[in-house]
Amino acid sequence: MTSMGNRRHGAAAIEWPTVFLALLCYGGWLAAGFLLWPSYPLLALAFLTLIAALQSSLMHEVLHGHPTRNARLNEAFVFLPIGLVWPFRRFKTIHL
Repeated sequence: MTSMGNRRHGAAAIEWPTVFLALLCYGGWLAAGFLLWPSYPLLALAFLTLIAALQSSLMHEVLHGHPTRNARLNEAFVFLPIGLVWPFRRFKTIHL
């Protein structure tokens, strides 16, 4: 069985699919809020619910050291808590 350190050593420096997912998350949030909401508020609300769940998942990934090896850069990906009431550092404190 491999240790976590050995597994991370072989991992990519940047996990690009996670980075693109974070960009999609915030882009979708902005699109739903500014473009979809004025015409279709219920559809926008449903979409925003999915985006909030996605952003919560991204916060959890960042908490465990993804998508990069740099903790500050990772935290920059989830600086805006769009779905939760508390910011990332509070989430980190109560999760760990």
